[in-house]
Amino acid sequence: MSTDSLHRKSSTQTFLPPVYVITLTEDMDRRNHVEDLRKNAGIPMKIFPAITPRTRDAYPPIYDARYRQWHYGYDLTPGEVGCFLSHRALWELCAQSQDPAWCILEDDVELDPEFSAKLQLALAHVTDWDVLRLMAERYDRKGLPYKKLDGADTLMHYVRPAMGTAAYLIRPAAAKRLLAFSTRMTEPVDKVMDQYWLHGLRVLVLEPFVVQIRQDLPSAISCRGWDAMRNGKRPLWRQLQRDLRNGRDALAGLLFSLRYFLGMFSHY
Repeated sequence: MSTDSLHRKSSTQTFLPPVYVITLTEDMDRRNHVEDLRKNAGIPMKIFPAITPRTRDAYPPIYDARYRQWHYGYDLTPGEVGCFLSHRALWELCAQSQDPAWCILEDDVELDPEFSAKLQLALAHVTDWDVLRLMAERYDRKGLPYKKLDGADTLMHYVRPAMGTAAYLIRPAAAKRLLAFSTRMTEPVDKVMDQYWLHGLRVLVLEPFVVQIRQDLPSAISCRGWDAMRNGKRPLWRQLQRDLRNGRDALAGLLFSLRYFLGMFSHY
């Protein structure tokens, strides 16, 4: 394990992963909340200042504006671009580490009192997953049991994407693969992570969830009022385009999952 990691040894000789919190450093409400997290979680955490492009002109060269306009009719928001770049920057650091996994949090989460114990449990089964979400933001979707862990905890596979990057564990090899998979920015970062049928990673969810989103901290990436297309004013052909795209992804995910759960592939 790397000498500069934030591992903390327990009485059972297990280790916690390095924990990084992506935060908007200029937002005092979020900074104060992160400081409370650091005090109350009982585990070391490192702050990672969020990357925040302010205008469309500040988008990076990897952003594919032509693709977005053709397939969606609107750009990613500055918040979505910043979120993508922030997570990708941490993937780059993680990929260079010798740690079993890293934990990446966003700054609007609330942690379960058993958060530390659940991280240790997840690491005890680190060979069973590549990316492990600690919550799913689509509460209306249900997963398939992948593996039963100790007690009531289960690793779940969501055929329909669980969505969200508020809290997850990621292994260095998975971070390296996601880096290679995301050299062109066309989608929000959680959709990139969810395209398991393309990058081939085991993206699972730990249930019951050990993280929740604070509702009193407004999302930094959901403000879409600057584009009328994002206020429900899509022409019919754009709605059909969206439905076809979603249907294609749903079918690809279902076929991939069926092959895996039927044992046709030896690796996810």
